[in-house]
Amino acid sequence: MPRRRSNDKVIPISIGIPTSLEMRLNNKLDYTQSRSRWVQGAIKEKLDRKIDYDSIESKFLIGILQARGIISYAMANDLLEKC
Repeated sequence: MPRRRSNDKVIPISIGIPTSLEMRLNNKLDYTQSRSRWVQGAIKEKLDRKIDYDSIESKFLIGILQARGIISYAMANDLLEKC
């Protein structure tokens, strides 16, 4: 009896990564592990990650906003005084 076809077909993709990253990945996997499966898991984990905004300190968020140019240095200082 033949296997059932998957509804979620696998498509090959090609990406470029630095040699050092490829070496780290190869050192992480043993010969029985699939590199494709490992990369799929890493992508899924990254896409499914939920951010707990309540656990991030206000001072850190203010610093991010100021570094990205969303708020001015003066506004960042004013907000930091209120924290």
